[in-house]
Amino acid sequence: MDDISLNLLVLAVFILVAAFIFWLVRKKQSAKKLEIAQMAAIEGWNVETIREPLAWGVRLKSDRWIFEALSRSDGRESGPGSSNIAMMTSWWADYPGSTILIGPRTSRVELGGMGDALVRQVLQMALGPYANGIVEVQSGNEAFRKVFMVWAQEPAEVERLLTPSLESILMSWRGVRPFIKRTTEGIGIELRGVHLENADEIRALINLGKLLIARED
Repeated sequence: MDDISLNLLVLAVFILVAAFIFWLVRKKQSAKKLEIAQMAAIEGWNVETIREPLAWGVRLKSDRWIFEALSRSDGRESGPGSSNIAMMTSWWADYPGSTILIGPRTSRVELGGMGDALVRQVLQMALGPYANGIVEVQSGNEAFRKVFMVWAQEPAEVERLLTPSLESILMSWRGVRPFIKRTTEGIGIELRGVHLENADEIRALINLGKLLIARED
């Protein structure tokens, strides 16, 4: 076999392997979408496929809340080792109140004033203008406080939201830890940098959201 024939054979094998991998990925994605659709049908939720030029994902709705898992491209070519895709999974319900934020703790160890500035930056990113006037609240057990931080405008209202059940779920949460935030616009959960596609993981996040508003019903 000459060099040209050998190169053509290698190229053909490469194309076949790439096509097979592409087929497996598409099959797996289709299976996940079917599981989500079946779950939504059983639960009585509306399901929407988001397909825009620069965004794609899924949206689930009930009469009380909205869930969304979304990937969004900025439309620019990414450099080596980087990505121009931003991912976010969120849940939101129209249950407003004074500002409360529960989220992964940002360490201040050995950072001094820079640590405080970093925490404030996280708060500003999470809450925007709703970050004004909030203070850290020492709520939950000691193990919880090492992992999560709690900030609020009205500290007395934290206990009503941060129940032992919620503490337990957050402490056992696998993967990216959620941000829970309540403002005068409503209450929501965010998983940053994550696009949930697994039906069981989606159900877990929705159940967490339902727990947040259970006392409001």
